[in-house]
Amino acid sequence: MTFVNSVKLFFSNWEKVLKLFLCYIVVWGISICLLIPVFLEFENIITSNINSTFDLTTYSTVFHQSFGGYLHTIFLTIFDILTDCFNANVGLLVYGFIVLFIIMPFLINVAKYAIYETLYGYMASKSKVVFFSALVKTLNKSLLYSLMKTFLNLIFYALITYLVFLLGLIEDVTFQNYYLALCEFLILVVLFTHNKIVTTGWAPAIIIFGCSVPTGFIRGIKVCHRRFGKTLLVGFLIYVVFFIITFMAGIYSLIITVPIAEALLCMFDMTMFFTSQGMRFYVNNTTILTPKKLEEVDNINKAKYIL
Repeated sequence: MTFVNSVKLFFSNWEKVLKLFLCYIVVWGISICLLIPVFLEFENIITSNINSTFDLTTYSTVFHQSFGGYLHTIFLTIFDILTDCFNANVGLLVYGFIVLFIIMPFLINVAKYAIYETLYGYMASKSKVVFFSALVKTLNKSLLYSLMKTFLNLIFYALITYLVFLLGLIEDVTFQNYYLALCEFLILVVLFTHNKIVTTGWAPAIIIFGCSVPTGFIRGIKVCHRRFGKTLLVGFLIYVVFFIITFMAGIYSLIITVPIAEALLCMFDMTMFFTSQGMRFYVNNTTILTPKKLEEVDNINKAKYIL
Protein backbone atom coordinates (compact mmCIF):
# COMPACT_ATOMS: atom_id res chain seq x y z
CA MET A 1 0.00 0.00 0.00
CA THR A 2 2.92 2.34 0.59
CA PHE A 3 3.84 2.22 -3.08
CA VAL A 4 0.20 2.69 -4.16
CA ASN A 5 -0.15 5.70 -1.85
CA SER A 6 3.11 7.10 -3.23
CA VAL A 7 1.72 6.84 -6.75
CA LYS A 8 -1.51 8.57 -5.67
CA LEU A 9 0.55 11.34 -4.07
CA PHE A 10 2.62 11.56 -7.26
CA PHE A 11 -0.39 12.13 -9.51
CA SER A 12 -1.99 14.61 -7.10
CA ASN A 13 1.20 16.69 -6.99
CA TRP A 14 2.09 17.07 -10.64
CA GLU A 15 3.14 20.69 -10.13
CA LYS A 16 5.90 19.52 -7.79
CA VAL A 17 7.07 17.00 -10.37
CA LEU A 18 7.25 19.76 -12.96
CA LYS A 19 9.16 22.03 -10.57
CA LEU A 20 11.69 19.30 -9.88
CA PHE A 21 11.97 18.71 -13.62
CA LEU A 22 12.69 22.41 -14.16
CA CYS A 23 15.29 22.31 -11.39
CA TYR A 24 17.02 19.44 -13.15
CA ILE A 25 17.01 21.37 -16.43
CA VAL A 26 18.51 24.45 -14.73
CA VAL A 27 21.17 22.42 -12.90
CA TRP A 28 22.04 20.47 -16.04
CA GLY A 29 22.32 23.76 -17.91
CA ILE A 30 24.67 25.20 -15.29
CA SER A 31 26.73 21.99 -15.31
CA ILE A 32 27.03 22.02 -19.11
CA CYS A 33 28.24 25.62 -19.01
CA LEU A 34 30.84 24.69 -16.39
CA LEU A 35 31.92 21.72 -18.51
CA ILE A 36 32.44 23.71 -21.72
CA PRO A 37 36.24 24.01 -21.13
CA VAL A 38 36.36 20.21 -20.66
CA PHE A 39 34.43 19.59 -23.89
CA LEU A 40 36.66 21.99 -25.85
CA GLU A 41 39.88 20.52 -24.46
CA PHE A 42 38.98 16.87 -24.97
CA GLU A 43 36.78 17.12 -28.07
CA ASN A 44 39.38 15.65 -30.42
CA ILE A 45 40.21 12.83 -27.99
CA ILE A 46 36.56 11.86 -27.61
CA THR A 47 35.70 11.96 -31.31
CA SER A 48 38.84 10.06 -32.28
CA ASN A 49 38.09 7.24 -29.83
CA ILE A 50 34.41 6.75 -30.61
CA ASN A 51 33.76 4.26 -33.36
CA SER A 52 31.59 5.68 -36.13
CA THR A 53 29.39 2.56 -36.04
CA PHE A 54 28.23 3.25 -32.48
CA ASP A 55 24.65 4.36 -32.01
CA LEU A 56 24.58 5.32 -28.33
CA THR A 57 21.12 6.87 -28.52
CA THR A 58 19.35 3.51 -28.39
CA TYR A 59 20.36 -0.01 -27.47
CA SER A 60 17.66 -1.60 -29.62
CA THR A 61 19.83 -1.06 -32.71
CA VAL A 62 22.37 -3.63 -31.49
CA PHE A 63 20.00 -6.43 -30.46
CA HIS A 64 20.76 -8.25 -33.71
CA GLN A 65 24.41 -8.50 -32.63
CA SER A 66 26.04 -9.46 -29.33
CA PHE A 67 24.55 -7.01 -26.87
CA GLY A 68 27.14 -7.94 -24.24
CA GLY A 69 29.93 -7.58 -26.79
CA TYR A 70 28.59 -4.15 -27.73
CA LEU A 71 28.61 -3.11 -24.07
CA HIS A 72 32.14 -4.44 -23.70
CA THR A 73 33.25 -2.29 -26.66
CA ILE A 74 31.59 0.76 -25.09
CA PHE A 75 33.42 0.19 -21.80
CA LEU A 76 36.74 -0.20 -23.62
CA THR A 77 36.09 3.04 -25.52
CA ILE A 78 35.21 4.95 -22.33
CA PHE A 79 38.31 3.57 -20.62
CA ASP A 80 40.51 4.66 -23.53
CA ILE A 81 38.93 8.13 -23.55
CA LEU A 82 39.52 8.59 -19.81
CA THR A 83 43.09 7.35 -20.11
CA ASP A 84 43.87 9.73 -22.99
CA CYS A 85 42.20 12.65 -21.19
CA PHE A 86 44.20 11.88 -18.04
CA ASN A 87 47.44 11.90 -20.00
CA ALA A 88 46.50 15.11 -21.84
CA ASN A 89 45.29 17.27 -18.94
CA VAL A 90 44.73 15.59 -15.58
CA GLY A 91 43.77 18.85 -13.86
CA LEU A 92 40.93 19.59 -16.27
CA LEU A 93 39.74 15.98 -16.06
CA VAL A 94 39.56 16.24 -12.26
CA TYR A 95 37.66 19.52 -12.64
CA GLY A 96 35.14 17.73 -14.88
CA PHE A 97 34.64 15.01 -12.27
CA ILE A 98 34.12 17.64 -9.56
CA VAL A 99 31.38 19.27 -11.64
CA LEU A 100 29.69 15.95 -12.45
CA PHE A 101 29.92 14.22 -9.07
CA ILE A 102 29.98 17.09 -6.54
CA ILE A 103 28.59 20.38 -7.87
CA MET A 104 25.72 18.93 -9.90
CA PRO A 105 24.47 16.47 -7.21
CA PHE A 106 24.86 19.18 -4.57
CA LEU A 107 22.55 21.58 -6.41
CA ILE A 108 20.05 18.80 -7.18
CA ASN A 109 19.90 17.74 -3.51
CA VAL A 110 19.20 21.33 -2.41
CA ALA A 111 16.24 21.44 -4.82
CA LYS A 112 15.00 18.02 -3.71
CA TYR A 113 15.05 19.12 -0.07
CA ALA A 114 12.72 21.99 -0.99
CA ILE A 115 10.44 19.45 -2.69
CA TYR A 116 10.35 17.43 0.54
CA GLU A 117 9.36 20.60 2.40
CA THR A 118 6.48 21.33 0.01
CA LEU A 119 5.33 17.71 0.22
CA TYR A 120 5.26 17.90 4.00
CA GLY A 121 2.94 20.91 3.85
CA TYR A 122 0.59 19.14 1.44
CA MET A 123 0.55 15.80 3.28
CA ALA A 124 0.15 17.26 6.76
CA SER A 125 -2.52 19.90 6.07
CA LYS A 126 -2.97 20.07 2.30
CA SER A 127 -1.38 23.50 2.40
CA LYS A 128 0.35 24.87 -0.67
CA VAL A 129 3.93 25.82 0.05
CA VAL A 130 5.59 27.89 -2.66
CA PHE A 131 8.66 26.07 -3.95
CA PHE A 132 10.92 29.13 -4.10
CA SER A 133 9.85 30.13 -0.60
CA ALA A 134 10.63 26.63 0.68
CA LEU A 135 13.97 26.69 -1.14
CA VAL A 136 15.04 29.92 0.55
CA LYS A 137 13.57 29.09 3.97
CA THR A 138 15.30 25.71 4.22
CA LEU A 139 18.78 26.78 3.05
CA ASN A 140 20.14 26.67 6.61
CA LYS A 141 19.61 22.91 6.66
CA SER A 142 19.38 21.97 3.01
CA LEU A 143 22.95 23.15 2.28
CA LEU A 144 24.45 20.95 5.00
CA TYR A 145 22.12 18.07 4.08
CA SER A 146 23.09 18.34 0.43
CA LEU A 147 26.80 18.56 1.24
CA MET A 148 26.72 15.47 3.49
CA LYS A 149 24.59 13.47 1.07
CA THR A 150 26.79 14.42 -1.89
CA PHE A 151 29.94 13.16 -0.22
CA LEU A 152 28.15 10.05 1.01
CA ASN A 153 27.10 9.36 -2.56
CA LEU A 154 30.70 9.80 -3.74
CA ILE A 155 31.50 6.52 -2.01
CA PHE A 156 28.55 4.93 -3.77
CA TYR A 157 29.57 6.35 -7.16
CA ALA A 158 33.13 5.10 -6.68
CA LEU A 159 31.92 1.60 -5.80
CA ILE A 160 29.43 1.31 -8.63
CA THR A 161 31.91 2.70 -11.17
CA TYR A 162 34.56 0.23 -10.06
CA LEU A 163 32.22 -2.78 -10.25
CA VAL A 164 30.59 -1.78 -13.53
CA PHE A 165 33.91 -1.19 -15.28
CA LEU A 166 35.49 -4.27 -13.69
CA LEU A 167 32.82 -6.46 -15.27
CA GLY A 168 32.66 -4.45 -18.46
CA LEU A 169 36.34 -4.98 -19.21
CA ILE A 170 36.26 -8.79 -18.85
CA GLU A 171 37.54 -10.29 -22.11
CA ASP A 172 35.77 -13.66 -21.93
CA VAL A 173 33.45 -13.83 -24.98
CA THR A 174 31.00 -16.28 -23.40
CA PHE A 175 30.58 -14.03 -20.38
CA GLN A 176 30.07 -11.00 -22.63
CA ASN A 177 27.43 -12.71 -24.77
CA TYR A 178 25.34 -14.29 -22.03
CA TYR A 179 26.04 -12.67 -18.64
CA LEU A 180 27.54 -9.18 -18.98
CA ALA A 181 24.32 -7.24 -19.63
CA LEU A 182 22.44 -9.10 -16.88
CA CYS A 183 25.25 -8.62 -14.33
CA GLU A 184 25.55 -4.92 -15.12
CA PHE A 185 21.78 -4.51 -14.79
CA LEU A 186 21.67 -6.32 -11.43
CA ILE A 187 24.62 -4.36 -10.05
CA LEU A 188 22.99 -1.05 -10.96
CA VAL A 189 19.60 -2.02 -9.51
CA VAL A 190 20.93 -3.59 -6.30
CA LEU A 191 23.41 -0.84 -5.48
CA PHE A 192 21.03 2.00 -6.27
CA THR A 193 18.38 0.29 -4.14
CA HIS A 194 20.66 -0.15 -1.13
CA ASN A 195 21.92 3.42 -1.45
CA LYS A 196 18.32 4.57 -1.43
CA ILE A 197 17.53 2.55 1.70
CA VAL A 198 20.26 4.35 3.64
CA THR A 199 18.97 7.82 2.73
CA THR A 200 15.20 7.25 2.44
CA GLY A 201 14.24 8.69 5.82
CA TRP A 202 16.97 11.33 6.07
CA ALA A 203 15.28 14.47 4.70
CA PRO A 204 11.79 13.55 6.05
CA ALA A 205 13.24 13.08 9.56
CA ILE A 206 14.93 16.50 9.48
CA ILE A 207 11.75 18.22 8.28
CA ILE A 208 9.17 16.39 10.40
CA PHE A 209 11.16 16.14 13.65
CA GLY A 210 12.88 19.50 13.20
CA CYS A 211 16.21 17.94 14.17
CA SER A 212 19.74 18.58 12.94
CA VAL A 213 21.06 17.05 9.74
CA PRO A 214 23.30 14.42 11.44
CA THR A 215 20.53 13.48 13.88
CA GLY A 216 18.05 13.23 11.01
CA PHE A 217 20.32 10.75 9.26
CA ILE A 218 20.36 8.45 12.31
CA ARG A 219 16.62 8.77 13.00
CA GLY A 220 15.87 8.23 9.33
CA ILE A 221 17.79 4.95 9.31
CA LYS A 222 15.88 3.79 12.41
CA VAL A 223 12.54 4.55 10.76
CA CYS A 224 13.62 2.87 7.53
CA HIS A 225 14.75 -0.21 9.47
CA ARG A 226 11.17 -0.75 10.66
CA ARG A 227 10.04 -0.84 7.04
CA PHE A 228 13.16 -2.39 5.58
CA GLY A 229 11.37 -5.09 3.58
CA LYS A 230 8.90 -2.76 1.88
CA THR A 231 11.52 -0.09 1.28
CA LEU A 232 13.82 -2.66 -0.32
CA LEU A 233 11.06 -4.10 -2.51
CA VAL A 234 9.62 -0.78 -3.70
CA GLY A 235 13.04 0.75 -4.33
CA PHE A 236 14.06 -2.36 -6.26
CA LEU A 237 10.94 -2.26 -8.45
CA ILE A 238 11.29 1.46 -9.19
CA TYR A 239 14.91 1.10 -10.25
CA VAL A 240 14.17 -2.03 -12.31
CA VAL A 241 11.52 -0.16 -14.29
CA PHE A 242 13.76 2.90 -14.57
CA PHE A 243 16.75 1.01 -15.99
CA ILE A 244 14.61 -1.10 -18.34
CA ILE A 245 13.03 2.05 -19.81
CA THR A 246 16.46 3.69 -20.10
CA PHE A 247 18.01 0.67 -21.82
CA MET A 248 15.13 0.40 -24.26
CA ALA A 249 14.61 4.08 -24.99
CA GLY A 250 18.26 5.16 -24.98
CA ILE A 251 20.35 7.60 -23.02
CA TYR A 252 18.43 10.66 -24.21
CA SER A 253 15.40 9.37 -22.29
CA LEU A 254 17.29 10.18 -19.07
CA ILE A 255 16.22 13.80 -19.52
CA ILE A 256 12.66 12.65 -18.76
CA THR A 257 13.08 9.46 -16.72
CA VAL A 258 15.54 10.81 -14.12
CA PRO A 259 13.36 13.73 -12.85
CA ILE A 260 10.22 11.56 -12.88
CA ALA A 261 11.92 8.71 -11.02
CA GLU A 262 13.43 11.10 -8.47
CA ALA A 263 10.06 12.79 -7.90
CA LEU A 264 8.39 9.41 -7.35
CA LEU A 265 11.13 8.43 -4.91
CA CYS A 266 10.58 11.69 -2.99
CA MET A 267 6.88 10.83 -2.72
CA PHE A 268 7.77 7.34 -1.54
CA ASP A 269 10.21 8.65 1.09
CA MET A 270 7.58 10.91 2.63
CA THR A 271 4.85 8.27 2.44
CA MET A 272 7.08 5.69 4.08
CA PHE A 273 8.01 8.09 6.87
CA PHE A 274 4.44 9.24 7.58
CA THR A 275 3.22 5.63 7.57
CA SER A 276 5.97 4.46 9.90
CA GLN A 277 5.23 7.25 12.38
CA GLY A 278 1.47 6.64 12.28
CA MET A 279 0.82 10.19 11.06
CA ARG A 280 -2.35 11.16 9.22
CA PHE A 281 -1.65 12.47 5.75
CA TYR A 282 -3.33 13.44 2.50
CA VAL A 283 -2.59 11.44 -0.63
CA ASN A 284 -4.96 13.56 -2.73
CA ASN A 285 -7.61 16.24 -2.24
CA THR A 286 -10.25 13.80 -0.94
CA THR A 287 -8.33 10.99 0.80
CA ILE A 288 -6.80 11.12 4.28
CA LEU A 289 -4.94 8.07 5.57
CA THR A 290 -4.40 7.23 9.24
CA PRO A 291 -1.87 4.39 9.41
CA LYS A 292 -1.05 2.47 12.59
CA LYS A 293 2.21 3.53 14.14
CA LEU A 294 4.81 0.84 13.53
CA GLU A 295 6.56 1.51 16.84
CA GLU A 296 3.34 0.50 18.60
CA VAL A 297 3.03 -2.59 16.42
CA ASP A 298 6.61 -3.57 17.28
CA ASN A 299 5.93 -3.17 20.99
CA ILE A 300 2.74 -5.25 20.76
CA ASN A 301 4.55 -8.00 18.91
CA LYS A 302 7.32 -8.03 21.51
CA ALA A 303 4.73 -8.22 24.32
CA LYS A 304 3.01 -11.16 22.61
CA TYR A 305 6.37 -12.92 22.30
CA ILE A 306 7.12 -12.41 26.00
CA LEU A 307 3.70 -13.65 27.07
